[in-house]
Amino acid sequence: MKRIYSPRSSSIMMYVFSIVLLLGSVLYAEGLLNPPVFKMWNSKKISNNYEKIATLLYEGNYGDSDEDLFIALLNDKQKENTMNAKSASYTGAGVPRSSLDPEDIVPLLMTALEKNNFPESDAGLISMWEFASDTTKYIFQNNITEFIESCHETAEEFPTSFYGAAMNGQSWDMETNINRVGGKDGWIATQIMKTISSDGRLRRWQWELRKNKRPPCLGCWKVENIASSDRNGDFEATDRGTGWSD
Repeated sequence: MKRIYSPRSSSIMMYVFSIVLLLGSVLYAEGLLNPPVFKMWNSKKISNNYEKIATLLYEGNYGDSDEDLFIALLNDKQKENTMNAKSASYTGAGVPRSSLDPEDIVPLLMTALEKNNFPESDAGLISMWEFASDTTKYIFQNNITEFIESCHETAEEFPTSFYGAAMNGQSWDMETNINRVGGKDGWIATQIMKTISSDGRLRRWQWELRKNKRPPCLGCWKVENIASSDRNGDFEATDRGTGWSD
């Protein structure tokens, strides 16, 4: 019997082939077709890929073809790689040093918290601990482990908390220049910062910095306090009753 190869069966095969090619390209872009990393396959990574595809399909941000979907996924991956590369080259905030001016402190620490796990796990929080005054260390009884755990718990539970906004928020910006109390030779400085939390809520923060007047780290600026605004961004709350409203 003579086999007939119809145009319809040909188009179906081409469609199947394109889907397989698309899937293979995505897996390759994710590094999952590299033999040395087969053992690294896990449900979380695979589910993340499905989630990306589902999001693109739902939002309609991929165009009208499989090729557009692949390009959208590839662009997303390139953005992720760029962010990871920038973080990987980040050396962290380090520890207090007399070479830092007061206006350097807040951007330095906020960047460290934003990239908390670079160059090592919780590096940002460790720097916050190092830059903290004796007041903070007294509250945590000089236990950095409890401090880090408390910061993570607060960040996860309260998006508008300082650590929630700093580590998981959408953005932060300095709203004022540094205010050095007492002029050029003053040892107290303040600065106001604005944050937008992960769920889009605004908060303002007033940093209070103090210059060490005795060793160790003579002349270093440290963080004495970070005061929070209310939900309207005001430091003088008008809707404060028995407790803060959120």
